[in-house]
Amino acid sequence: MSMQVAAMWETFPCWSWQSNEPLELKSFVQSFQKIVPSQRWVFCRSDVAQTSRQLWTATTVSNRNTERGTAQARTLDAEFLRVLAGTHNVSEAFKRAGLQDKSTSGWLLHIPDQTASMDSDSIDQEAKALLNGLGLSKTSEPLAINLEGAKNLGISFDETVDVSRIEASLIGHILLADVSSSP
Repeated sequence: MSMQVAAMWETFPCWSWQSNEPLELKSFVQSFQKIVPSQRWVFCRSDVAQTSRQLWTATTVSNRNTERGTAQARTLDAEFLRVLAGTHNVSEAFKRAGLQDKSTSGWLLHIPDQTASMDSDSIDQEAKALLNGLGLSKTSEPLAINLEGAKNLGISFDETVDVSRIEASLIGHILLADVSSSP
């Protein structure tokens, strides 16, 4: 990740949300696809997005793969979820990191274009418009390390795992997505 990009955002551009009703995933995705302004927006489960560094790493890898034509997924948002989930298999990535049917909370993430400057105010306005357009309420839930979420992404830990090592494991998991051939 370039230092210029890291300096632009103290934290990763993400918004936690909740829904009063469990999502019916198929209709939610259809509604999202009708109003989303670009492939730079993606939803993920609440236990998947854990740290800004994790999300910046997934951004760097997915942008690089897309620019080089080496992406496994057809779209940037799907490639982002694929590398975040640490797998070659796009459908496995959606199982590990994507929203689940009947979800009531999660994260809306903006995948920054690291070659262009970002206007944080307009991105924040787009996020609010997306959440409102989908009937979701923005919450103030912070990014947080979540051992179960890391396990759901496919990271193995023993019982004595030091919480301070989970972020390094999340980042390593992303970096190995294009090295490992297992789903």
